[in-house]
Parts: sequence; structure tokens; C-alpha cells
Amino acid sequence: MIRVELKQTYFFLIIPLLIILFMVFIARYSGILYQGEVESNRLISISVLILASLFSLGVPVFYRTLFVTKIKNRKSISTEEFLKFEKTLILIALISPYFVIAALLLNLPKFFSTAVVLIAIYAVYYYYPSEKRIKFEKRIFRIKE
Repeated sequence: MIRVELKQTYFFLIIPLLIILFMVFIARYSGILYQGEVESNRLISISVLILASLFSLGVPVFYRTLFVTKIKNRKSISTEEFLKFEKTLILIALISPYFVIAALLLNLPKFFSTAVVLIAIYAVYYYYPSEKRIKFEKRIFRIKE
């Protein structure tokens, strides 16, 4: 049950991303969007990279730390509490792939675009609610069912 709900949340966030990415690629290759690399403002490029990194790595770690601190003296937590935590964690982490769209639309230099794509791939891969990951998390947080 937990895994099914988490997968629904995950795909609810991923499917619009894939549709928008597909539309941006179609627009770029049909000539509607400029394909060349623009001398993008370095501040914008760095900002997009930092924001993608924060939502993929920093904020999820911070949120997890807050959650662990909140429940540290408890013997177990409820399934609902765990589900809310995991859904929020997935939501935070999957903001990161949307910065790929920003990188494409802003024509960021290849270095920054590639870095944003790699960070997004990490977020999409790591936060996928696989059975193995859910079992591990349930054991760590001592979920009572």
C-alpha cells in the first residue's frame, strides 16, 4: 500500500516533466526555439545549477534531518506519518528535474546544462520508491503497521 501511494506521487510529478521536456525538444528541433548556445548570464547559469543541486541534495537531506530529530525519542512511527514524510521528500527532490527545462529554455552553456541534467537524473533515480528502498526506510524508522 505504501509503495503504491508513493509511486502514484512519484509518477504524478514525473509525467508532466516528461511531457514538457518532449514539447521543448520538439520546439527546439522544429526551429521554434533557438538552438544555439547563448552567452547566458553567468549568474543565471550558476543560480540554476545551485537551485537544482539544492532541491536534489541539500533540501532533502535537511528535511530528513528535521524528521529524524522530530521522531528520535519514539519507538516507532505510524504508517501515515511515514507516508507523509516520504511524499514530501519525493516532492522536494523532484523539483530538481524541472530545472532541466529551465536550462534548455535559457540556453545555458553546455557545462551548466550537463550538470543540471546529471543532478536531475540523480534525483529521479535515487528517490524512486522501489520495494527495496521502502523496506529499508521502514526498518530505519521502525514503522508500525
